Amino acid sequence: MSGIERAYGRRRTLAIAWWQAGINALIGVYFVLDASTNPYVSRRGAEIVILALLLGKIALVLLYRQRGRTIVGTQGISARNAVRTATRTWHDVYDIRAELNPGGRTENAQWTTYAYGNDGRRMLLPYFDDWQLPDFHAELADLRAESAQHRGMAWELRPEVEDRIRRRARHRTVSAAVCVTAVIAAAAAFVLMA
Repeated sequence: MSGIERAYGRRRTLAIAWWQAGINALIGVYFVLDASTNPYVSRRGAEIVILALLLGKIALVLLYRQRGRTIVGTQGISARNAVRTATRTWHDVYDIRAELNPGGRTENAQWTTYAYGNDGRRMLLPYFDDWQLPDFHAELADLRAESAQHRGMAWELRPEVEDRIRRRARHRTVSAAVCVTAVIAAAAAFVLMA
């Protein structure tokens, strides 16, 4: 592709995460059975909240599939998600990196692309991956070459920004571990109290 102006959206059909669809179906079946057989009405508020959260999640997934895209222009790069758009100007972009996706979590993509800022924060670039682009690595190299002209500087590593990126990666790892531990503790408490 020539020039900096480009947009990356959904080009291939997306695979359905069957385990997520199965969990959503089980929760829906539970609510239907519980509503028809439960004589206690006191828990209806919690069930309505959980059902609303489930429907909200489904709506966000559908919106992301319709609205999600990466837009590249002369001013910078934008990532449009389900409900918001994040934009970075070229002077704020430190690097554009493709990272190996552990477990292929996002729609069969093995590589996911992020735009890193000078502050060490990363921004996911929707649908800029090897599942949607046939020649992903060549497209990434071309985007980096074109954007270097608009940045006003070459792509070079700066130790202070690399330290910020590593620190944020550690925080993400710790946060994920805390969330998994909390879910396991809640499940264990539920089993022990039942």
